[in-house]
Amino acid sequence: MKRYIHLGAALCLAAGVAGCSGDDPAPPAAGGPAPVPAAVTFDVTDEAGHWFDTGTPVAGTRSLAIIKPGEKVRFLQTKSEHGPSGANGPSRVESFHTVTSLIWPSDATPAERIDQDKANKDDHEVTLTAKGLYVFVCKLHPYMLAGVVVDDSTTEGLEIGDNLHLFGVTHTADVRQAADATKAFPSNSNLGLRLLRAFFVVTSPTNWKDYTKAGQKYQPTYPAVPVRVTGGAVVPDLNAALQPFDGDTIPDVKKPTIDGIGEVWVDTQYEVSQTKGAAYPSTVTVVDVEGAGKWTVTRKIALPAQKMNNAHNLWASHDQKQIYNTEWHGKSLYVHNQADGTLLQEIELGNDPAHVMTRVNNGQVHVGLNGEDSVVELNKAANGTLSFNRKILVQNQGDKQAQPHAHWMGHDGNAMVTPNSNTNDSTFWDFITDKIKSKPATGTLPIASGINPDSTKYYVSNYLGHSISVIDMASGNNIKNINLLENYDPIKGSIGGNGAIGGLPIQTPVSPDGKFVITGNTLTGTITIIDAKTDTLVKSVVCDPGCHGVNFGAKKGGGYYAYVTSKFSNRLIVFDYDPNNDGNVDDAVIAGWVVLADNTAPSDDPIAANAGMGGQGLLPVPNVYNGWVQKLPSGEGATSYCGQLTAAQRSPFAGTVITPCTPTP
Repeated sequence: MKRYIHLGAALCLAAGVAGCSGDDPAPPAAGGPAPVPAAVTFDVTDEAGHWFDTGTPVAGTRSLAIIKPGEKVRFLQTKSEHGPSGANGPSRVESFHTVTSLIWPSDATPAERIDQDKANKDDHEVTLTAKGLYVFVCKLHPYMLAGVVVDDSTTEGLEIGDNLHLFGVTHTADVRQAADATKAFPSNSNLGLRLLRAFFVVTSPTNWKDYTKAGQKYQPTYPAVPVRVTGGAVVPDLNAALQPFDGDTIPDVKKPTIDGIGEVWVDTQYEVSQTKGAAYPSTVTVVDVEGAGKWTVTRKIALPAQKMNNAHNLWASHDQKQIYNTEWHGKSLYVHNQADGTLLQEIELGNDPAHVMTRVNNGQVHVGLNGEDSVVELNKAANGTLSFNRKILVQNQGDKQAQPHAHWMGHDGNAMVTPNSNTNDSTFWDFITDKIKSKPATGTLPIASGINPDSTKYYVSNYLGHSISVIDMASGNNIKNINLLENYDPIKGSIGGNGAIGGLPIQTPVSPDGKFVITGNTLTGTITIIDAKTDTLVKSVVCDPGCHGVNFGAKKGGGYYAYVTSKFSNRLIVFDYDPNNDGNVDDAVIAGWVVLADNTAPSDDPIAANAGMGGQGLLPVPNVYNGWVQKLPSGEGATSYCGQLTAAQRSPFAGTVITPCTPTP
């Protein structure tokens, strides 16, 4: 019997897994029954870094399986195989998910790809025969990745496949349909290597970038095994091939020299606290950006008496006294007291509440249900508590489930737009007529949106389309798709043009003065800047692994900072995109940062793991967007948010007629 080493055996042996072998299994005895292929089982979970969990760590990840052709892969949501209770244990998910083919070999058939028409808590399975790399993703929570390699080769190296399809790039229809093989990309390409690297960073918490380790090299580790790629070529050491993407030295903390105003609330979604444990990760981290304690963490909020499962996005009441916070892997919205972080209310809304915003003209609160078809509208009482008003459906009768994610509200309260991750379009809701105005097509898996300050156009980031759609609000039509990879050669990896690059874009707000659109990009780890006058990509700046959240806050003395968070690092970036406020971003610079891991900060539950990690939604307080900034309570002096803003910050967009808050004399 021939012994050979492939990735499954090499990883298994390196991990010391019991029962591991590099031998082919012995053939069945003559006349005996044919062996039944062993099914690989992934538990679907809400646990940070182990969202698709085999229960067996190999090369730092519990989300990778190696199988032979014809074996079956299962995804369990109704029960679990690898949880604390073992086989047939209780479900490890509270939220809804999908299991969707993201990457697959070019010769895989439609039967070897899976997707669902709606978010669910069902079990799924697929039999894989074509050799190569398969990656599965949740379309609601697209950091959830499972990797499967089908390999029975007796030659050196794990079979990655000659050519691969990537949903959203080479194949944008229903993934279960036939794909055009001519559009597949070589596995031995820069894009192929980037995707492999991303998988092992996303699913291996030990590979996340820890800014408490200043002076050390950031050098993730990958499987040190040979892989077989395009044309049968063998990359002798995958670790050596991927490590050149990393290797920078983690710098000492740099504090910005110019203060911000107020504070920044960050959903550190992957931080695990002691009482809640791994099943319900997330804290809120509050950062002071001015005064004696500036650029420091002042508070950690875990809500151990609740679960606050994967807290994701935040917004403030118009007077800034209440902070609204969603749990993306749960059902609830949490209302915090801004002054001390205490919980004022938990209100259950529905499946996977993602983003939250207020409506300018009446203070209502709107929360998108990413696992459903609607945005929940809530009324605010005088004491600050919320009550259910209605659900606004973002799809027409008979349409496929929409799954709205990061919606945005218009500056005057007349419009709301949603990116619909399951239908590759956007809903433009007109509050004047109280109905859908239009549903323009976008790119693949639209995930976030932003409306400009006078509500004449809005932007939608297409996560798997690597683009930004521009929607004209007068007509409701898509007028342009900005390709964030237009300067990138996916084969060679070279970057041309003006050097700007973005991939897997997420939050994409428009600056309060309407000049720029700034986006966090996960694949490329970059912050991109679009000139909102010309709707062209003009610049990108290096960010962190899993670059994700962007929101604007006031800079002391005038102008704005763009605060940026990343899923797989623990720092809050303070991005000064226009230092001299001249409308030119050539001098854009990272002014400094705050490390979100801080065990000395007051907390309602001790931090147990993933310190400061998982930065996603963030909220600068005070809210300085046009329409909202004018709602700040009037007041004078340093204790008043309104009193600290310049005249330009109090009325950021000249085209509006809303009366600004009382200016400082």
